[in-house]
Amino acid sequence: MAVTEVTRFAKSQFIPHPMMLFAAGTYEADGSANLTLVSWMGFYWDGGLGITLCLDGDKAVKRNFERTGWLTLNALTREQTKLVDALGRASGPQKAEAAARFNLTAADGSPAPELADSPLVYEVELARQLEFDGSTLYFGRISAVRSAVADAGEDGTAVYDIVAASPLLASQRDYCCLTEGDVLGPWC
Repeated sequence: MAVTEVTRFAKSQFIPHPMMLFAAGTYEADGSANLTLVSWMGFYWDGGLGITLCLDGDKAVKRNFERTGWLTLNALTREQTKLVDALGRASGPQKAEAAARFNLTAADGSPAPELADSPLVYEVELARQLEFDGSTLYFGRISAVRSAVADAGEDGTAVYDIVAASPLLASQRDYCCLTEGDVLGPWC
């Protein structure tokens, strides 16, 4: 089947496809923590593994990331759905109130807050950014990764168990999660 244009229906239904949902953590200039939900995240390689993050509009997390050069990306879980929903619907002063309901701690190696109960946390240092009409694409170096659900693999390195993490996935209209029954077998 050939598709020649991205229709309005396709944009509303299939773009973006389901993605892991993260809380991007930054500090405001006054030292208070800021959290923003993000899902447009991917990876790149440039002498090491890095993260790409696309953020649209005028958001505090963008201003803070550009000002400090740091943020954390905290994977969110099924157990946090109500908190995530409250954060996603909040704006202005309610956003700070919603963020304060999360269990935040200072990240070990970066000036950014992290979720203490996140199963996966990336500390990200800003490397480069590209401005587009309405959005900014950030390239960040991963300075640290922490996981509460990593076990030692056969060679002794940590292996992230995505099913045990129960990450919250977001699509255009729904939240969903992975379960043990969704695992089909090893990859490659």
